[in-house]
Amino acid sequence: MQHLQAVALFAFLSIITPGPNNLMIMTSGMNFGVRKSLPHFFGIVVGFPLMLLAMGLGLNAVFDTVPWFQTVLLVFSLLMMVVLAWRIASFSPSADALKPGSRPLTFLNAVLFQWVNPKAWFMATAAVALFPASASTPVLDVLAVAVVMASVGVLCVGVWLVLGSRLRAFINSPLRLKCFNAGMAASLVLFFAYSTVSAM
Repeated sequence: MQHLQAVALFAFLSIITPGPNNLMIMTSGMNFGVRKSLPHFFGIVVGFPLMLLAMGLGLNAVFDTVPWFQTVLLVFSLLMMVVLAWRIASFSPSADALKPGSRPLTFLNAVLFQWVNPKAWFMATAAVALFPASASTPVLDVLAVAVVMASVGVLCVGVWLVLGSRLRAFINSPLRLKCFNAGMAASLVLFFAYSTVSAM
């Protein structure tokens, strides 16, 4: 029980803080509202624990064996983040929201995004290092950590989603919303670039 409490505290402190997932779900809530952003939301709270399971069950060994693969993944992730930031910054609430192709990230998009999210990588690596699985029950131990992270993630990511939707009442003009989106896009790129450089 004490072990799980430590995992829960780690999960809360790491998930509630700003990062690509939180900034993107807040922006989605701001632009599309809570209901339309739910697939994105559930993609985050399911996708990260799946990534954590993969890391805990041996993916770290791949990076130890092929270290250059992590660098390639980081560069690819930075390019992906720039594309996502451009989409956010160029979104026009007065026109783009009416286009058939204009929608938040899908569930699958959000799940896959965890694999190019530097904060998710750092959190998963830290969780595996801080709460190592025992030799007798490795799968159950990693699964327990993943379930706790998912449970806390529902609360923390949900706060950012609701915060974004509440901001709609204050950012109530196309110009203000464009400025908000541009600010969120810039924050994403700066956060990601800093994290990438630190990791390299």
